[in-house]
Amino acid sequence: MNMSSKYPKPMIYLHWLTLLCVLVAYFTGDYPPADGLIGEIHVFSGLLLILLFIARIPLRIIYRDVLPQHNLSFLQHIAAHSVQMLLYLCMLLTPILGYLTLTADVDDFMLFGMALPYFSVDIVLGKAHQLFANSFIALAGLHAIAALFHHFILKDGVLKSMSLH
Repeated sequence: MNMSSKYPKPMIYLHWLTLLCVLVAYFTGDYPPADGLIGEIHVFSGLLLILLFIARIPLRIIYRDVLPQHNLSFLQHIAAHSVQMLLYLCMLLTPILGYLTLTADVDDFMLFGMALPYFSVDIVLGKAHQLFANSFIALAGLHAIAALFHHFILKDGVLKSMSLH
């Protein structure tokens, strides 16, 4: 086993690109059918988030033997794993629910000149999309606070393991 103190570069890039997509989706999210280009950017960032989630699965498998092993207490390990799984759940379900909400709300939506496939679903999904999106942001904030805690208080290199440098 070849353990490293840093994540492999593809996983680091995927991590920060995911954050970028989440932030873009958050700051462009209002009502995509009425928001023109901003709405298209919101939908695109959500669709890209699904692709990044799908890409994450084989990367986790490919690099499973070289991922950094951080020295965490049992409770820290449980908390970190729980937040990670909830983030993954939000990363998958938020854009799916958003897409289903979009297609429930409009008969067609053009994304950069291309019509997106339409699914007829119940509009109540919009509330679920919002709930997951807000949960996603809260969990990402908790994740960031934990990384900063590790960096400034514990000084254990956890944050540096995901840095681009």
